[in-house]
Amino acid sequence: MAWLILIGCLAFGAALDFYMLGRPQKKREAAIGDHTPTLFVPGYLGNRLSFGHMLRRLPIDKQVVAVVTRSGRVRLRGHLQLGPHVGVQVLFADKRIRPRAQREGLMRVVAALQKQAAFSEINLVAHSMGGVTALLYTISRPPVPVAALVSIAAPYNDLEVAKNTPILDWHLTGTGPEQTAPVYDFFQAHRADLPAQLRWLNIAGDLFTGSLAHDGVVGVNSSFAVRFLAENTVADYREAVVRGPRAAHSLLHENPVVAHDITTFLWGPRQLAAKTR
Repeated sequence: MAWLILIGCLAFGAALDFYMLGRPQKKREAAIGDHTPTLFVPGYLGNRLSFGHMLRRLPIDKQVVAVVTRSGRVRLRGHLQLGPHVGVQVLFADKRIRPRAQREGLMRVVAALQKQAAFSEINLVAHSMGGVTALLYTISRPPVPVAALVSIAAPYNDLEVAKNTPILDWHLTGTGPEQTAPVYDFFQAHRADLPAQLRWLNIAGDLFTGSLAHDGVVGVNSSFAVRFLAENTVADYREAVVRGPRAAHSLLHENPVVAHDITTFLWGPRQLAAKTR
């Protein structure tokens, strides 16, 4: 009987945690306020777990959870009040949504937030395919531009985004990747649309299991291929590699090292403690 009670308590605790990850959690821990909301964008099949626990680690006030329904409508849980470091968790009811449709949903989220509070720019933190979406938004010359972008394990030079395909290892030469995929070609064609004032932190994971550097899903070279588009184009482009077992693709947004680097990049001294960890 005791073990049944224990299992029941654990199940209840897990269910409560999952529920709370999709709710606003105002902490008001930031001593210095700003007026730039930071939106967290999940990847393919992403859900409230994608950034839910990380948002608890960051010195941020998660004021709003924005849900994009399957029909494209936006439902906001919470109310945006600028002041501290403000966080907005973006969720998509359609877990298999593609990058262009996800970008449209993101634009609707920003428009809905603007009805709650006026802000002139946003920060984007995005994981996996969400990094492709975030870059699509960034180069679309939106009414509300991106001040800072953090991409985590984004497949910027993969043949198929958000599909189980062999991990690519197209080497990066002195002038660019030795081969390019359509997604990279698209961004290369729109390089001029990258905002000159953009600050960009690009994070990749390396399980450190062999000669091929990857996080189990996306190769480091795929994520970092965009350096040739960003360098000498945007105001600040940086890269960071997280290595070891906790650098697995689905664990990067759970990794405290990643949370530390995001905190330092967005709100701390404008220099990472180390480019490679």
